[in-house]
Amino acid sequence: MHYQFDWSQVWQHRDLIFDGLLVTVALSVASLVPTLIIGMLIGTLGASGSRAARTAAGLYVEGMRNVPLLIHMYVWYMALAFLRLPPFACAVLGLTLYSSAYVAELVRSGIGAVPRGQARAAAASGLRPWQALLLVVYPQALRIIAPSLASLASQLIKDSSLASVIAVAELSYQAGAIEGQTFRTFEVYITIAVLYLALVLLVSFAIDRIPGLRDAPSVGRIADA
Repeated sequence: MHYQFDWSQVWQHRDLIFDGLLVTVALSVASLVPTLIIGMLIGTLGASGSRAARTAAGLYVEGMRNVPLLIHMYVWYMALAFLRLPPFACAVLGLTLYSSAYVAELVRSGIGAVPRGQARAAAASGLRPWQALLLVVYPQALRIIAPSLASLASQLIKDSSLASVIAVAELSYQAGAIEGQTFRTFEVYITIAVLYLALVLLVSFAIDRIPGLRDAPSVGRIADA
């Protein structure tokens, strides 16, 4: 078998690939922000002293992360079609709910890894509980879980490819469209794979450059997604 590569077909459809890349980046960013916010809130509840709060957080985590991401996409796009949400919004909701469950476990584990004496010392110095959490506990927990958060951000970029099943025109969707027109399967998907790799490496590099997180302890891998 002698396969002749023809990269000109990929170059001719570069506009579609670039558009798909922009949508992938937009989808990842739009999903990452609410993922972190919801994950922090649920993770904090999971580490609280209230049994009811811990139970509620546990139910959320188990309910969201044990349902495949593909099902999350279909639920918002098809099962809840009466909401008339655009495909992009459905993809963001699916990615957010699914990924925030993993962030919640990371945050819960990170808070649990901070010595309790830190919060007691903060309270003894006159800080209110929420101030101790924001100024003392969270910074230490973030440093502990930073490596795993970086892995999760990279995973979210890769998971965004599933949005193609609900007609979001991101990289994988555009790759399928181009391959259907040109039948240059290897060239198209090698190009897409390189772009995904570049995005993931760029995110990992950027997070690694954040001051104070470069030497984060390895315990941060305790709940790696």
